[in-house]
Amino acid sequence: MSAVIYNVIKEFFVEIHGHPVKARILSPINDENSFKFQISLYFKSKSNADESEPASTFTSYANAERHLLAYLEAFQNTLDLGGEVAEGSRF
Repeated sequence: MSAVIYNVIKEFFVEIHGHPVKARILSPINDENSFKFQISLYFKSKSNADESEPASTFTSYANAERHLLAYLEAFQNTLDLGGEVAEGSRF
């Protein structure tokens, strides 16, 4: 299995309810039409036992950024309503 090397396109650093959250948008160097994002923390709502892991592969940078920002907004809203934080990607 060959290694995949990614370019980091953009990084975000936000604080949600005192939790530092790092997020970044990546693209493999061998595929300019594939984008994904990673988040250092996930969230769990009160009604769901599993963390909310986002869909993370997109065909355009604009879609990846829009979904990442929507995920961060949902993260904030869930914690506002009493949700919990779960470990996400390590980077």
